[in-house]
Amino acid sequence: MKRVSTSCAMLALFTMVFSCSSAPPPEGLEQGMVSRELSTPRKLLPWVALADGRVLAAGGHDGSRTLSSSEVYEPETGEWYAMGAMRTARRNHAAVRLADGRVLVAGGTFSASFGALASAEVFDPGTGRWTAVRDMSEARNEPAAVLLPDGRVLVAGGFDVDRHPVRSAELFDPATGEWTRTGAPVSARAGAQTGVVLGNGQVLFVSGLQAELYEPASGQWTKAGPVGGAAGTHRSGHTVTVLPDGRVLVVGGTTSRAAATAELFDPRRGEWKLAAPPAMPREAHGALVTPEGRVLVVGGFHVMSGSLASVESYDPVSDTWSVEPSLWEARRGAGLVPLEDGAVLVVGGSNDLEGTLATSERYDPGVCTPLTCEATCGAVPDGCGGTLECGPCTAMPACAAEGCGVFDEEDLAFTRR
Repeated sequence: MKRVSTSCAMLALFTMVFSCSSAPPPEGLEQGMVSRELSTPRKLLPWVALADGRVLAAGGHDGSRTLSSSEVYEPETGEWYAMGAMRTARRNHAAVRLADGRVLVAGGTFSASFGALASAEVFDPGTGRWTAVRDMSEARNEPAAVLLPDGRVLVAGGFDVDRHPVRSAELFDPATGEWTRTGAPVSARAGAQTGVVLGNGQVLFVSGLQAELYEPASGQWTKAGPVGGAAGTHRSGHTVTVLPDGRVLVVGGTTSRAAATAELFDPRRGEWKLAAPPAMPREAHGALVTPEGRVLVVGGFHVMSGSLASVESYDPVSDTWSVEPSLWEARRGAGLVPLEDGAVLVVGGSNDLEGTLATSERYDPGVCTPLTCEATCGAVPDGCGGTLECGPCTAMPACAAEGCGVFDEEDLAFTRR
């Protein structure tokens, strides 16, 4: 009869109890981890939904170096395919899909010591190649950029080579490939996804302490509400999302006050007000509007919890939050791109355990994948609102004066020495 020491048995029991995990990824392209990983881990880049439904990843950082490579995700196969490399390796850059389907990338940085880039280039999805265009008038690391209704691209703010805020803005015309100066913002602007186009054609930028509105017709900037908004705080590492009713939801940020709050901007009244707070304070997360009109807030980071796998959704009608099924992996700074079938591609980023990630996952806001009994026992939550009955858990007998228990592998019984 083969026996195992008590310490080994306790280790095995500990592993079984604490290794409860999600079920294996379903077959095909259902919710779960994408079978093929990125060619390299990526973080610190914008992810762009192409007009044909594919997703572009260009540049970023792999945990040790800045990247020039690019690749495209094909939803029909669930795989990533290599494209041509950018002419300049860059991270923390801006990327905007143009009206003709091409993609403009601008600015960013090559390394922490290099500072900022003024260069820009355009990706053609039809050929998979990059073409250089004229440089911006100023180097910009972490600029904010949006596509205007007339087809031009507005790039504002960022940081210069010395990490000082760049208090200027310029316009790119895809028809000519030229940049022209426009009015300068009053406050510092930064963050590739901190500007949104409103229903009236104006652009709202939310970062730092003061939100601002840009008027494309005049090129002028005006303050949007009081300093600090309704929450009275500085925001970076947050999300800015236009709601179906035209209001704008701002969630999270790096300060403790920002991380724990959400606020709403009403363009018609020019007013901010606090929204219901999210269940989990967070920064460096992703957010998008679902087909049902809810705002999905995914992953991120919290100073007490580290990288997050948690997901929640905001209902603008009722001003309430709901906890949703978690990601398969905790992700900070991941890309969040809606797919044409209603699912969401969550890709790249980093976490505390694995560092920079090469994995992707398809997240369906309407689907919950329950846990299994494979590595647990007793009655446990299935992660989708139900309960799993996984059989009795065997208790470890206490040690007595004559010795401690040992685990009998053949009959699953504990005996005494």
